[in-house]
Amino acid sequence: MTFTLKRTTTAGILTVMGATALVGCGIGDKPGEAATGDESDGSIDVVWKGDADRAASIQEALDLFNESHPDVTITTDYQSGSEYMQKMSIRFASGDAPDLMRQERETLRDYSDRGTLLDLNEVSDVLDLSALSETVRDAGVVDGKQFGVPGGITSFSYAIRADILDEYGVEVPDMETWTWDDLLQTAAEVTEASGGEVWGTEIPVGEISNLGIWLRQHGEDLWDAEGNPAFTAGTVEAWFDMYLEAVDMGAQPAADQLDQLGAAADQSTLGQGLVAINSIPTNSFAVFNDVSGGGLEMGYYPGESQAEQRGQQVIPSLYWSISATSADPEASAEVLDFLINDPEGAAIIGSTHGQPANPDVSAAMADDLTEDDKIAFDEILDLSELDLAAPVPDPAGSAALRDELASIADQVKFGQITSAEGAEQFVEVAESTLGSA
Repeated sequence: MTFTLKRTTTAGILTVMGATALVGCGIGDKPGEAATGDESDGSIDVVWKGDADRAASIQEALDLFNESHPDVTITTDYQSGSEYMQKMSIRFASGDAPDLMRQERETLRDYSDRGTLLDLNEVSDVLDLSALSETVRDAGVVDGKQFGVPGGITSFSYAIRADILDEYGVEVPDMETWTWDDLLQTAAEVTEASGGEVWGTEIPVGEISNLGIWLRQHGEDLWDAEGNPAFTAGTVEAWFDMYLEAVDMGAQPAADQLDQLGAAADQSTLGQGLVAINSIPTNSFAVFNDVSGGGLEMGYYPGESQAEQRGQQVIPSLYWSISATSADPEASAEVLDFLINDPEGAAIIGSTHGQPANPDVSAAMADDLTEDDKIAFDEILDLSELDLAAPVPDPAGSAALRDELASIADQVKFGQITSAEGAEQFVEVAESTLGSA
């Protein structure tokens, strides 16, 4: 049989009016309201989130799958940005769910709770997850069922522009053992030594992943396995207070002293050399180091070695899931098994999805990595060997909670509310938001 790879787009899947109505319906009105799948026509629809470069690499990997799997027809589609999940909602609501799809950390639990995803244990004869660590594998488990497989793993690390610190005669701290006080003191020294040309740091006080690290260092977390808030107002207040202390010390700019240029590495304050110390996605070290002129060093978050529990985590950069209504779940699982376990396919995709979740695949790729990518891979492997809190799928409402934290943090930064008031607000919002569809 001949393997046929069809490249499709979803422009025109639905009219604008129909799409708007379906988005209002959400994924399904109640858990378990998944649409009934059609009879198999021998094709598998694979969709993912990403830009054209990521699409090209995944498509090339699927072309490789083509060579050894002549009995499956694949159609593909992709969408960048927030529009991806909007399009996914439309497809599920209209009974046009893809067979194999990317899920986000904040959507896996919501989709699985609604009965729209396949328990991948049902295709374990085709999908082999035995090489994945228990922690990585369990990151896709909801209520005892494997609804997602991490398509890559990453973390967040702290990065220091060592070239800037050297220029101004400031000692680079030991990132194995440094504390939050060390961060603030070093950052204040950079600001002073540079005469304000460079700010020492920029604590991402309104970014929920960074708050999560702080909470875990204090024996708490953002949410528990059931999706309920797992933090106290006092620990959130201390997080806000640290930011305000950093501003008072001159370690970091006040809210109105530095414009945000953008999230991309070349637009970031770290990449632009406006700030000397900040957090970055671990697997993005190469691009940040490139735009920084090669002067970047990366290591643990402050406070990790002294903490009650290390706050950093090895987290899925994305999940792959199969629709519960897929007409051919076995063939979908065959494609997924290839994406997770095939070294050649993973080498084509590269680090665009983070480090491969399968450590054997990572090891096979190591010799072909650039020096900077090897640093990122080694950092994630190092973190994987530590006693870290296992991530759990984000509960329903987590995306809204991220936005609420950013809003509350802005009010704290501009002095509109106190740290204590902001912390209490965040607790109230979490209690009312988490678990809500």
